[in-house]
Amino acid sequence: MKTIRMKLNTADIGRAIRELQAWKKWLAEKTEEFLKALADEGMNIASAKFQSAAYDGTNDVSCEVEERGDGKVAVVAVGNAVLFIEFGTGITYPDDHPEAAQNGMIRGGYGHGLGKLPGGWRYDGNPGTNGTVITQGKHAGMIHTYGNPANQCMYQTVRELEDKFEEIARRVYV
Repeated sequence: MKTIRMKLNTADIGRAIRELQAWKKWLAEKTEEFLKALADEGMNIASAKFQSAAYDGTNDVSCEVEERGDGKVAVVAVGNAVLFIEFGTGITYPDDHPEAAQNGMIRGGYGHGLGKLPGGWRYDGNPGTNGTVITQGKHAGMIHTYGNPANQCMYQTVRELEDKFEEIARRVYV
C-alpha cells in the first residue's frame, strides 16, 4: 500500500497531490498491463486446449482477444466447431460440462439433432480424432461418428486463469 507522509502546509499538500497523481497514472498503466497479461495468458491456454481437443470433424477454432470497452477484455473462440468442441456432441459421451445446461446445450439436442441417434451419424469431411471412414455401401467415403466428449476448453481456461491470477498480478504490479 502506498504511503504519503506530509505536514499540513501548502508545499507538502502540493507534493502529496503530485504523488497521488503519479500513483494514479502508474496504477492505470499497470491495470492495463495486467489485463493484457491475463488476456494473453487466457488466449494461449484456450488456443492450446482447442488445438488438442478430441473432435470428429474439422477443428476450425481460433482464439483471439477482444477489447470490450474501458478496462474490459475477453478471450473469444471463433469457428464453426466451437460449441461442439466445448460442450461435446452426441449421447454416447457423458453430459459433464458444468455450464452446458445454463447455456442451453442439451446433449444430442443441438446442431442438426443427429446426436440423439444411438448408432451415431455420418457426415462429409475430416474424420478428426475418432471418426471412421465408411468404406462400403452407398455412404462410402463419408465419416461415421458417435460424437465428441465435452472438451471444456474455455471452462478449463477460466479455472487455470483463476489459479494464475495472483501470480500474474504479483508479476505486473511491482
